[in-house]
Amino acid sequence: MILITGAAGPTGLAAIRQLAARNADVRILTRSEESAERCKAAGAGEAVLGDFRSDADLKTALAGADRVYHIGPRFQGDEYEIGVRIIDAAKKEGVSQFAFHSLVHPMCRKLLHHWEKLRVEEYLIESLVPYTILAPTMYMQNINVEWPSILKTGVYRRFYSVDIDMSVVDLDDVGEAAAIMLTEDGWTGGSFEMCSPYPLTHAEMAKIFSEVSGRDIRAEKGDIADWIAAAKKRGQDDYSIEGFVKMCEHYDDYGLPGGNGRVLGMILGRAPTDYRTFAEKWWAAHPPES
Repeated sequence: MILITGAAGPTGLAAIRQLAARNADVRILTRSEESAERCKAAGAGEAVLGDFRSDADLKTALAGADRVYHIGPRFQGDEYEIGVRIIDAAKKEGVSQFAFHSLVHPMCRKLLHHWEKLRVEEYLIESLVPYTILAPTMYMQNINVEWPSILKTGVYRRFYSVDIDMSVVDLDDVGEAAAIMLTEDGWTGGSFEMCSPYPLTHAEMAKIFSEVSGRDIRAEKGDIADWIAAAKKRGQDDYSIEGFVKMCEHYDDYGLPGGNGRVLGMILGRAPTDYRTFAEKWWAAHPPES
């Protein structure tokens, strides 16, 4: 039995689909019936309704589980405390593998959500639970947030430089890699970066989409003050806003270096998906409304 926490988001659903294709026995812990149904539709066999901030709910969800895949919340002030709670509970259950969904460059302390994941990694390693750390870079599928605006205006808006290299990866590749490492032996005791073969600027990504779609698509840097105002209007908390702003500042200065696809290629047994292949797949699945 594989328990997945944080399973109802894009990462969890991608992993569930791949695990279901391998006939894996998957249980998910989620807080709502709606997200439980979404996970079951993707292939999860069982859902436990509860909160990963609750020791009692964790105990129920972990009962009989042999492996855990923890996908923590992003830009949450208590991410480390959540990770500690789940690791401790999994250790008591005696799991044979604790897979932690981290990210590339967790040692960059100016990136708040990266640094919190590094703290969880440290606790996991020192817990002596057999661990596997998945460290993907930015998802190519993150374009989903901007997609309606791109189709309407032709502008791919980012709130940091569109002319600096960013490492990206196809989420479908990450889901496949996670399923491999959760169903095959020999993947504990390591941290595995997951990137596409090479980095691209957002301007280059937009150009590829323009070529694939036959439409005029260009990348532009937006005003971070506009994003902050919209975030406050949505009711986002100060911590998550600060985390996003610091991330954009860091990307302005350094981008997201990386992009060596050898590790992911080794896991998949094939070359990772390149951005043009992703763009063709995305355009076919998300065409403009006629």
